[in-house]
Amino acid sequence: MCSGERVSDVFVVVSTIDQVPLARHRAVKTLESWGLDEETVFTASLIVTELVTNVAEHAAAESPTATVALAADARWVTVAVHDTHPRLPRALATPHDDGGRGLRMVMLLTEEAGGVHTVEPTAMGGKHIVVHLPR
Repeated sequence: MCSGERVSDVFVVVSTIDQVPLARHRAVKTLESWGLDEETVFTASLIVTELVTNVAEHAAAESPTATVALAADARWVTVAVHDTHPRLPRALATPHDDGGRGLRMVMLLTEEAGGVHTVEPTAMGGKHIVVHLPR
């Protein structure tokens, strides 16, 4: 990938648990095709896995599909997952809380890589979870 070039891929998955490995596989193939290093591919694809799993387990009733967006430029790799469920997720506060483990894992992976993450409500009532990982 040229230093100034921005590449992206957007795809939709059905909000069922059997779609999770398909989303991860697509993410791995896309990220590898962009020439990203193995660690970044692993981290980004694991984040896709966790976020799509969360949609399937917690939002499928009101969000029959999820949109996965991947992008990269010279500085950042971006992973975003969008669903139409109105409830914003909360990360696990302590190791023994119920729920929130997937988002907590996403947060920890992102922070360990030196990245940033946001949970953003949308005007239509859904949400985007966006992760930026440094290249």
